[in-house]
Amino acid sequence: MAGISSLGVGSGIFTNDLLNQLVQAERAPAKLRLDQKQSQAEAKISAFGRIRSAIEALRSPMEALSKPEGLRAFTASSSNESVAGVTADPSKVSRGSYSLDVKELAQAQSLASGTFADRNSTQVGSGTLTFNVGGVETAITVDETNNTLDGLAKSINDSNAGVSAGVVDTGSGFRLVLSADESGLDNAIQISVTDDDGNNTDNIGLSQFAFDGVTSNMMETVAARDARVEINGIEVTRSGNTVDGVVNGVTFDLFATGTSTVKIAQDPDAVAGRVLEFVDKFNALQDEIDRLSRFDAESGTGAVLTGDSTIRGIQNELRGLITTIPDGLEDSPIRMLGDVGIKTQPSTGKLEFDQDRFKEQLQENPQAMTALFAETETTSGIAERMVDTVAGFLANDGALSSRTEGLDRTLRDIQDQRDRLDMRIAAYEERLVKQFSAADSLIAQIQSTGDYITQQLAAIAPRAPSGQ
Repeated sequence: MAGISSLGVGSGIFTNDLLNQLVQAERAPAKLRLDQKQSQAEAKISAFGRIRSAIEALRSPMEALSKPEGLRAFTASSSNESVAGVTADPSKVSRGSYSLDVKELAQAQSLASGTFADRNSTQVGSGTLTFNVGGVETAITVDETNNTLDGLAKSINDSNAGVSAGVVDTGSGFRLVLSADESGLDNAIQISVTDDDGNNTDNIGLSQFAFDGVTSNMMETVAARDARVEINGIEVTRSGNTVDGVVNGVTFDLFATGTSTVKIAQDPDAVAGRVLEFVDKFNALQDEIDRLSRFDAESGTGAVLTGDSTIRGIQNELRGLITTIPDGLEDSPIRMLGDVGIKTQPSTGKLEFDQDRFKEQLQENPQAMTALFAETETTSGIAERMVDTVAGFLANDGALSSRTEGLDRTLRDIQDQRDRLDMRIAAYEERLVKQFSAADSLIAQIQSTGDYITQQLAAIAPRAPSGQ
């Protein structure tokens, strides 16, 4: 206010300090109430954020266990890894032992031309080369633009004919070298020639590159060959050195000729590790909920979410899921988590995990174990149901989002109240300034009138006679 600086000049009573004290006294209770409401809302938003993070951390191990392959884990080993390696798909593989005798490795065919004086000036002929690789034909035109070894090699490489070409300097000349991109007999190279000189089979001009099963004007330096391996005495051939589809879920990688024994064994420790991660994340969520919602009876104080119905609802729903028997498992040898070594502590709601008991049940009742946790054709297991439940908690229209959105609205309402408080205090201050100014002016007038009367009375007072 423009007049505030002159307050109290007339009377010395209605000063700026008094004005500020009255304004602060009017603002303080409302501001304190809004500050407390804002602090509480922000603390709850932060608390719900921590709960959300703990639930999201729980979702990952539950998703792994909600699929049948999550309850399946296998180790795959080869007694001679220099001969063969092995990988296993846990969703398909079963336990087994396989004797491998690698007779031959697959290899890609290579061809070499005759010797030429140079690579980029000697003409090699003109016409058409037709490559047949794996049953796919590719024609390449050879003319004055590419009728050298370098030009021909580039055209072959650019054609995507299934063949790679290069020029080798032998020290006594240059040769065109061709290699099939893929190994195996089915990918052997055949080259037929339409030579512009009219003879497609002689060793002059373009026909010197003919290699069609009848005419072999190029030299085969490496023969095309399939991999050949005996698996438990049964011979198997493949065009490459990766052998799959023979044993369901198992892939053999062949590295050298020789023998090896491959074993596929169940790995209960790996599955138990996944369940342990679920138990740890579930218990971490319980700890977070307890920390944010506990009530101290001795001090009579609660935490930021004490008594919150949303948190109680989430906790009760999750606890209910882990203690129920899924539909369809009433007559199963495994009906609930307690049957496989996962028990609930009554005092805390946290889980205890007996890994030895779990691994024992996994080996004895693998199908029943899968039905307990995962989604199958006949059941919806505990982990699958928990995944759906947690997804609901975390959804945009779920319990956590709805609660947080409500708190965000509270913060916006608090800001609106602050804005209205500022307007009310500004009006109150303006009113006080006017009142102070009027009172100050009145007091100044009274003081001025008093001074005048005093002066008049002093002027008419009788004077003592001189000399007396």
